[in-house]
Amino acid sequence: MQTPDFQSRWLGRDAWGSGSWLSDCKEGRILGVLVLEGGLQLGWPGRLAQEMRAGQLAWLSMAAGRPDRCGVIGRTDPEVLLLSYPVPWVQGMLAGLRDQLSPDLHDLFLTQEAAASMICRALEPEDRMWARGLMASTLCSEARRLLEGSRMSEFFFRKVFAETRAEDPVCTRTRRLALDRVAKVREVLLQDLENPPPLEELARLCGCHPHYLSRTFSEAAGMTISLFLRRLRIEKAAEWMSSGRMNVSEAALEVGYRSLSHFSQAFRAEKGCSPSEWMRELSTKK
Repeated sequence: MQTPDFQSRWLGRDAWGSGSWLSDCKEGRILGVLVLEGGLQLGWPGRLAQEMRAGQLAWLSMAAGRPDRCGVIGRTDPEVLLLSYPVPWVQGMLAGLRDQLSPDLHDLFLTQEAAASMICRALEPEDRMWARGLMASTLCSEARRLLEGSRMSEFFFRKVFAETRAEDPVCTRTRRLALDRVAKVREVLLQDLENPPPLEELARLCGCHPHYLSRTFSEAAGMTISLFLRRLRIEKAAEWMSSGRMNVSEAALEVGYRSLSHFSQAFRAEKGCSPSEWMRELSTKK
């Protein structure tokens, strides 16, 4: 029986900064990204950028969209283990287990056009030990390949089904409601980025208590509402700047920043560079 084409690779700051890791983002692959240290940001054509933080596992499907940009967040050097699985193997293994998958992973792994480009989950303490041990084998190359393939298979099934073993219809409904609230908050914020409603008003529109909205939003979206608003503002400003409709100052004011310095700080936090640097880089690509 032919061994599936599993691949694993450790990535540091140089790989992410240069974008060389994108060579692993090939069609027909499912990627598991274990972020052990540092933070990363990925971007896709026409979609909001997403962050991966230390202690997270991110699943990506190249069928849902190939990232076209990446950057390091913060000063801590990223330490990342990249796992790559062939789509035919993933779909073949999960074909008879569709009902046991969480809705978002079912969408990402088994549909042609997934709604999300990336899905994040929390890493468990034992996952760090597993990652450290994956590349520690002293066996010959063929035996090591077989052993790593076995370990990667075990990890895939353990992480994909860990949450569904204890999941019941109430948990599934709770997750769906949380995702619906994220979509509602996004819709409301986009209506007026310059003057966003306070948390109390967002909670009223979502039909829940402010504290509950704040907590469940962070769990579902992977970031706070304030960081989500910052991302929406910067993405919209970048859209206007890249189209030539507005310059940096005009775009900053339009999305609610009264201080150009604060806008530049927020822009750098999201894009990894200043607005002027981003515009110069954009002009060289045209």
